[in-house]
Amino acid sequence: INNNNNNNQKEFPRLTCTAEVAKKQANRMNARFAEWWSHSACPDQVWMENINEVFDVATGEGTPDSAKPYLILDIGCNKGYTSADFLDALSPGTNMNPRTLVGAIRSIAREMNTKFDRDGGVCQDSDKPLNKDRTTKSETEVHCFEPSPATYNMLTKARTKLMPPGETTAIWHIHNVGLHEVNGQMSWHNACATAVGDELCTIVPEGTKDAVPVPVVTVDKFLEDAYPNNNPASAMPLVHMLKIDAEGLDPAVLVGSTTLLKQNRAIMVMFEFNPGLSEKDPPHGMWGRGGNPRKKLLEVTAWLDELGYDCYLDTRHVDEKERAKGVSEAPALYRITGGCLTEEPRVRGWANVVCASRKYGNVASLLRNLATMV
Repeated sequence: INNNNNNNQKEFPRLTCTAEVAKKQANRMNARFAEWWSHSACPDQVWMENINEVFDVATGEGTPDSAKPYLILDIGCNKGYTSADFLDALSPGTNMNPRTLVGAIRSIAREMNTKFDRDGGVCQDSDKPLNKDRTTKSETEVHCFEPSPATYNMLTKARTKLMPPGETTAIWHIHNVGLHEVNGQMSWHNACATAVGDELCTIVPEGTKDAVPVPVVTVDKFLEDAYPNNNPASAMPLVHMLKIDAEGLDPAVLVGSTTLLKQNRAIMVMFEFNPGLSEKDPPHGMWGRGGNPRKKLLEVTAWLDELGYDCYLDTRHVDEKERAKGVSEAPALYRITGGCLTEEPRVRGWANVVCASRKYGNVASLLRNLATMV
């Protein structure tokens, strides 16, 4: 199959794996978990390189979508490093990036006479290399959704330090809202009220003592309300990246994005697979044996496949230290879609999944070419 398709108008074909190829890929992936348990928890995200150019090709020159801002939805924003990463990739001249963000976070902590746990991100996100372009400013909107009131307050203070009110080219919207498959209000763990970035900040049963009420909304409803004058009226706005990290509730957020995904108006989707959360005390989330309701990764990716999305397990390349120990090379991505993964991955900790709509041929082709074992 010829994968050198850079024409966004030509849909990328749905590729399938033979049983032999699928087994070979699964064996390498499971061995990778033994070599480095967090290889997918903290992936290299090789596909992020020159992502602005990738998005520009996808939308096409001179089309209505090409004239609109880059639109990123950062669901489960936490300390804001995904937001900062995309702002640096798409509008580096704004000077909102992982390094300036960690500086702002630490400044806020000093002002509060405290220290935030893992203030540089759980994957040492603040150490990521920055965009070599330090001057370009592009129309960009990043929506950061954070249900924890404490973390939301910290994020708004960081925005004040980093992005002056007059900055209109790149905008960082911060919402104290949870995302789900329903619209309304839910109860969240009381840790959400006081602790910044606490992983206990998740939905708890109604009536839980000292629970924090937080509004929840679906992605579809948010976009309908935030972009009501989109043309044509029946179409969702174009979302360049739909990123979800919802403490095990990622399947529910995806269901709440059904209209967006059915219309293939999200170019890319990224979500977290964390089956271990349902086995904690107390258990939470939908992945894993104790999921409520239980969702399997392959069920979710099969549904996304039906909607036109190819999905991959994101990972880390083998580094120099590993090579010195004789560790064999590994791909940047492991393909899931098309029978390329036939069993649930043996995740230790958590993992990240990245998907692309086949409608945008250059983007789907980019991910496929990084999955070198298929």
